[in-house]
Parts: sequence; C-alpha cells; structure tokens
Amino acid sequence: MFKFSKKSRYNNQVKNEENNEIIAVNEAISENVIEDKIENSEEEKNKEDNKKDGNNVIRNDNTEESIVDNTNEENIENKNKSENNKEKNNKKVIVIDPGHQRRGDNSKEPIGPGATEQKAKVTTGATGVSTGQTEAELNLKVGLLLQKELESRGYSVIMTRTTNDVNISNSQRAEIANNADADVFVRIHADSVDTSSVVRNVNIMPNSK
Repeated sequence: MFKFSKKSRYNNQVKNEENNEIIAVNEAISENVIEDKIENSEEEKNKEDNKKDGNNVIRNDNTEESIVDNTNEENIENKNKSENNKEKNNKKVIVIDPGHQRRGDNSKEPIGPGATEQKAKVTTGATGVSTGQTEAELNLKVGLLLQKELESRGYSVIMTRTTNDVNISNSQRAEIANNADADVFVRIHADSVDTSSVVRNVNIMPNSK
C-alpha cells in the first residue's frame, strides 16, 4: 500500500485545480468561438437576406416602371387612333332630328315629295304612362346625348332642333338634312303602343349616296 506525504497530496491538489482552470478556460474559449461563429453566421444570413430583398425591390421597381411605360404607350396609341378616327370622321355629316315638339301643328303638308296625300305637319307625340314625360322631351334628351357622342368621335353633327319650343314641320326637317348634304339623317322617336310586348327603336335613314 502506497502512502503519500502531505506535500505530495498538496501538489496533486494544486495540479488538479490548475487542470480545472485550464478546462474552464478552454470551455470558455470554445463557447466564445461558437458564439462568434453563430453571430458571424447570422450576420452572413442577414446580408444574404438583405441582398435578396434588395434584388426584389429592384425587380419590383423595374416591373412598375415597365408597367408605367406600357400604360403610356397604350395611351399614346389610343390617342393616335382617336385622332385618326376624328380626321376620318370629320368628312361625315350627320343630321339628328329629335321627333315632335312641345305643341303640334295640325295644318297639312304632303306626306312626301310630289305626293298628293296630306297629313299634319307635326304632332305633339306620345306621353309616358308612368313618367308623364312627353315624347318630344324624351326625343330631345336622347338627341343631345347622341350629338355629344358623335362629335367626340369627330363627326360633324347638325340638329334640327335643340329646344322643345319650335314649330318645324316634317318636310322642313328633311330639307335641313338635304341642304346639309348629310351622309346620314337620324330621326329619333319613342312611339306609343297599346301593348308592352312591342318595342320600337331609332330609325336611321341613309341617303341615296
């Protein structure tokens, strides 16, 4: 059996303590190294993420600019088409005749050029059952809307009347279109019928050309 002196035991204790300190230092160093690696790894990851986000922003900006450019090109193209249509349509003359007037004129005139049969020059027209609006009023509203639309497309438009307080016979309205050498003579009416199953529309009468 071996026996150790007190001095030997003390030396061993010191060595053990030194070893423990060395182990502790090594563990601390290892932990710091690991933490540094983790931090570096996170920093690298953040840089990569920022780089990707930056690329996405750039791509998005480019996409938005591309969309804006395409929109501007389409607007310019549509504007050019509209201007071309206006130039083309400027040569076309359209006469719009909103049928009837506020007060009718029951004096007679021929039903057509050279005809012997007579009819009233112009009547007051129908009246709406539910609205009470006269046909003359409705026809004028539609006629003015049509005028605005056609003029926006470049057509030259002539109205036979722009108010309900007139006295213009049917033959006089036809003369307005003939004298203007109209390409199209549009007469607007909203006829009345005894049944709601019958629907009538606007009549368009092109001239002999």
